[in-house]
Amino acid sequence: MSSVRIEITKRKCQAYGNCVARAPSVFALGDDRKVELVNPEGASDEMIVQAAKSCPYRVIAVSDSAGQPICPPPRK
Repeated sequence: MSSVRIEITKRKCQAYGNCVARAPSVFALGDDRKVELVNPEGASDEMIVQAAKSCPYRVIAVSDSAGQPICPPPRK
């Protein structure tokens, strides 16, 4: 069960599908070829973070249960 929060900026999606390849039970490409969140509980936190990191356009943001950013990492 996932304990992370997932946010998607759909307008930035370029349909590479890396996230779907890494976590197919969590993400899918919709009819518009943009990423969609289909099941936020569908993979481990680690798999979700890896899927987010695989996106070249940083479409997926992941934060922990306290709201702290995990991916992309916070800017310093």
